[in-house]
Amino acid sequence: MPAGAVLAGGKSLRFGKNKALEMFRGKRFIDLAVESLRPLCSPVMVMANEIAPYLDSGAMLVQDIIAQQGPLGGIYTALLYSPCDWVFVKATDMPLLLPQMASLIVEAARGDFDAVVPKVGEFFEPLLAVYNRRCLPAIERQLRGSENRQVVAFFKKIRLKTITEKQWQEVDPRGLSFKNVNTVADLAEIDGT
Repeated sequence: MPAGAVLAGGKSLRFGKNKALEMFRGKRFIDLAVESLRPLCSPVMVMANEIAPYLDSGAMLVQDIIAQQGPLGGIYTALLYSPCDWVFVKATDMPLLLPQMASLIVEAARGDFDAVVPKVGEFFEPLLAVYNRRCLPAIERQLRGSENRQVVAFFKKIRLKTITEKQWQEVDPRGLSFKNVNTVADLAEIDGT
């Protein structure tokens, strides 16, 4: 069983306030994210630059080791603090994760891979993926030696397994699990799904 890591450190600039504390269908995004990982992950951690807003999340709280490094810094911290070799990483602003999708991603982590990442069209979805501790050296090199903080930038340096759109559509035909909220308009749009 992997650990779970909810990335809650974002600045939410386009949204205008902390998205993790925003309500969606009667629950905060942070609580939905933690609950979505609990059936498959132990422990479930919340990774953030500031942990005080999440004291009541019911998850293990971990402050980013290297602040202000975006999701890459959160993944790095999660892998360092995880008691498990594998960590299921999930962005806070993706409130529609289907249990079948979560299971598909976790099950795909069997084998000689360093990460399992779904693709939506031609693009990776690195914030709904599973990473092994073996990724730490590649992430550390990227954090220390590059201005590029995109998560996908270290994928060429690891053994990556991809879940294709055809594969994940068998469990989530509409791709609801990948819907994320960047703006208030996005929130209104997904609330109708």
